[in-house]
Amino acid sequence: MTSEKKMIFAAACTAVSLCLASCGGERKTAKPEETAEPRETKRTESRLDPSLTENTIDAVITLTGGDEISLELYPDVAPKTVANFVKNVQENFYSGTIFHRAEEGFVIQGGGYDAELNLKSVSETVEGEFEENGIENDLSHKRGVISMARPLTSFNGASTQFFIVLEDSEYLDGQYAAFGTVTDGMDVADEIGSAPLMKDPPSGLKNVPAETFEIESITITSGDGAAAGEEAEETPKSSPSASENTKEEVQL
Repeated sequence: MTSEKKMIFAAACTAVSLCLASCGGERKTAKPEETAEPRETKRTESRLDPSLTENTIDAVITLTGGDEISLELYPDVAPKTVANFVKNVQENFYSGTIFHRAEEGFVIQGGGYDAELNLKSVSETVEGEFEENGIENDLSHKRGVISMARPLTSFNGASTQFFIVLEDSEYLDGQYAAFGTVTDGMDVADEIGSAPLMKDPPSGLKNVPAETFEIESITITSGDGAAAGEEAEETPKSSPSASENTKEEVQL
């Protein structure tokens, strides 16, 4: 190969190399329309039929220390359950009650005992709005969902005690009446859930926080709470037995 041909061949190889490098660089640069968008964190209601969350009732749980947990209640998901809860709120039942059960990674439960761990008496129960009781309820027990505790032996024994789910627990679906979700204050719920527990709780109780997390009030802040309360008064209720009244639980 002559010197001139060698020079032409070398120039051609260089041009091919530059072209390959340029093409490779282009492939590594994403076009604007191909740029991945940040994954949106979906709230609980996005998993529901939107029509079930059009009518909402907002409420705030205020603890005596000033911490708050904000709730969104869904009367179209569980109308009797929401009406019962709103009625309890309007009657100021929850003031002075505590979160008497705390299980990290599972639930916190409240609405039944006072700061001295005396059971607050109730006279009425509400029909359990969940599948095993023959009632459709599409709200899954995901983190942040609020649901009603009940005696393990009675589908229709829920009265005042409620629980907030700390970690996804879909196996509770169909067994408990989920009726809303936390919209703000899950850090407060997590703090309660991770609190140190009493070493020797009173008989019949378990996983009782050593620190007292007392509810100063629950307030309905927006939504048709008045109508929900009226519906609760019209809903037939039954009276729980004393033994059922002391054991509203969430089964693991």
